[in-house]
Amino acid sequence: MQILDQAVELIRKRGGNGPQVASRLEALATLCDEAARIWKSYIDTPGAPGDKYTLVSWMGAGRANELYELSLKAKVLVDEVRAGAGPQARLLVLDESPIVMAYAQLKDGETGPQAARDRLTAQQAMSQHLRSLAGQVRSVKPGTAKAAGKPAVKKKAAKQKPPKKAAAKKKTTAKKKAVSKKPARKPAKKAPKKK
Repeated sequence: MQILDQAVELIRKRGGNGPQVASRLEALATLCDEAARIWKSYIDTPGAPGDKYTLVSWMGAGRANELYELSLKAKVLVDEVRAGAGPQARLLVLDESPIVMAYAQLKDGETGPQAARDRLTAQQAMSQHLRSLAGQVRSVKPGTAKAAGKPAVKKKAAKQKPPKKAAAKKKTTAKKKAVSKKPARKPAKKAPKKK
C-alpha cells in the first residue's frame, strides 16, 4: 500500500512517534490475518457455486460483510498511521484498503475458490509487508530525524521600509476629514395614529 510506505518514509526521514505507529501497523497486520482466516475458511468450505460474474455470489454476503467491517477498522488505523507521520502526511490519500475485499469480478472461466486462493495469497503478502514496515519505524523516536542531506535553511530578515514623510500624511488626513463630514440627518416625523 503506497500511503503506508510513504508515511513510514516520512517518519524515518523527519522523525515521529515510531513505537506508536509501529503498534498501529501491527494492529493492521492483525486485521489482515483475520481477513486471511476468512478467505481460508471459504477455501476450506466453499459451499454452493455462485454465478460466473462475481466472487461475492460464491462466498456469500456474510463473509463479504465481515471483510468489509475489517476494512472499515483498517481505514481508521491507516488514518492514525498517517497522523503519526506528522503534518507532512496530511496530503497522503488512502489509495486502497489493506484488506482484500470480496467485491470483485471473476475472470472468464474462473471459479470462486480459485479467485479466493489468489486473494488469500495477496492478503498474506500484505500482512508480511505491514509487519516489515512496523519493524522499520519501531526504533524511531519522537522528534528525532535521521541525518538529512540538506542543511537547515535560515530565513532572511525582512527589509525595513524607510519611514514616509510626515507632510504627506497630514495632507491625506485633512482630505479624509473633509470627506467624512456629512450633514446630520433630521429624524423623520411619525405619522399620527389612526383611530
